[in-house]
Amino acid sequence: MNSIYIALAALFGVVVVIAAAVHVNRTNQKLRNMVRLMRRADVWQRGHNNVLAQIVADDALEDILLGIVVGVEYIKPEMTCSILLLDHTTNTLKVVAAPNLPDFYNQAVDGLPAEREIGSCGMAVTSGQRVIVSDIQAHPAWVEARELATKAGLASCWSEPIINHRGEVLGTFVIYQKQIAEPSAEDIKLIEESAYLAEIAIERKWALEALRESEERHRKLAQHDSLTGLPNRALFSDRLNQALHYCKRHQRVLAVMLLDLDKFKPVNDQYGHALGDELLKQVARRLLAVVRTSDTVARIGGDEFVILLHQIDDLNQARAVSEKIQLALGDLFLIDDHLIQIGCSIGTAFYPNDSSDPRELTQIADQRMYQQKHAQSAQTV
Repeated sequence: MNSIYIALAALFGVVVVIAAAVHVNRTNQKLRNMVRLMRRADVWQRGHNNVLAQIVADDALEDILLGIVVGVEYIKPEMTCSILLLDHTTNTLKVVAAPNLPDFYNQAVDGLPAEREIGSCGMAVTSGQRVIVSDIQAHPAWVEARELATKAGLASCWSEPIINHRGEVLGTFVIYQKQIAEPSAEDIKLIEESAYLAEIAIERKWALEALRESEERHRKLAQHDSLTGLPNRALFSDRLNQALHYCKRHQRVLAVMLLDLDKFKPVNDQYGHALGDELLKQVARRLLAVVRTSDTVARIGGDEFVILLHQIDDLNQARAVSEKIQLALGDLFLIDDHLIQIGCSIGTAFYPNDSSDPRELTQIADQRMYQQKHAQSAQTV
C-alpha cells in the first residue's frame, strides 16, 4: 500500500512539474510576444515619427508616402504595400508609392478607372470602405486581374481607403501577401494608422499648395494689370530700380519709354468700353512682340504704357525700338469686325545721359512724350 502512495505522490509530483513547466512556457511565450509587440510598436513609432518629421519638413509627397510604405514593410516583412492616389481630374488611380511590387504590376494598376470595382483598390475607392480579399483567385472582384496577380505572385490583398475629414476619398493604402491571409486585429490597426498618416500628409501638402497658389495669385494681382496681365506701376518701379543698380555697377545704358495711345478716346466713345478693353489687350501683345524678353512692358493706367529697355548698347537702339512700336501700333486692329486705326506718342529718357534717378527718368520721358503728342497735334491742325 505504501508503494502505491509513493507512486501516486511521484505521479502527482510529475504532473505538478509538467503543469508548472507548461505554465512557465506559456508565460515565457506571452512575455516573448509582449517583447516582440513592444519592439514592433517601438519600430513603428519611430517610423511614425520619421514620417511626421517629413511632413513638418514639407518633403515631397511621394517621399512621405514612400516612407509610410517602407515603414510597414520593415515591421511586417511578409507584406508588400502600395499607396494609390485618386486623380480627380481624370477620376483614375495613380501609383505613387510601391517600391517592392513588380514594375509590370504597377504599370497595369496605374490609371485604373476609379468608377470600376476592379480588384480590392477599385472596390475600396468606389465604396469608401475597407476591402479584405483573403484569396484573390476566389474573389469575383479580381476576375479581370487574376492572371496579373498570379504573375506578380500575389495571393491576398487588403485595401484601406484614405479618406479626409470631409469624407472624400483621396486614395487607398494597399497590403499584399504571397499567401492566402486574413488580417489580425494588429494588422487592422496598422492598416488604419497607415491610411491616417497618408491622409495627414496628403491633406497638408494639398493645403500648402493651395495656399502657395493663392499667395501667388494675390502677388500677381498686386503687381500686374488685371486687364492686360502686364506689370503695373509698382512692379515697373521695382524693375527700374534693379536695372539702374545693375547698369550703374556695370556701366551700361538703359532707356525708359513712356507711351500714350492716340485716338483711343474716340474709339471708346464710338464702340464702347468692351471693345476699348480688347484694343488695349491687343496693344499689349504687339508691344511685347516688339521688345526683347529681358525688357519690361507695363501698363500704368488708362491708355498709358511704359517700357524699360534694359542693357541697351546705345541711344540708337532705343530709337529703333521706338520706330518699330510706331509701325506696330500704326497697323490696323481688327476687333469684332471693326477695323480700328490708332497711333501712339512716345517719349524716351536715358540713363546715364538724362538722369540716374528713376523718378526723374520717368518724368523726363513723360515730358518728351507730351512734347511729341503736341507736335503731332500741331501738324494735323
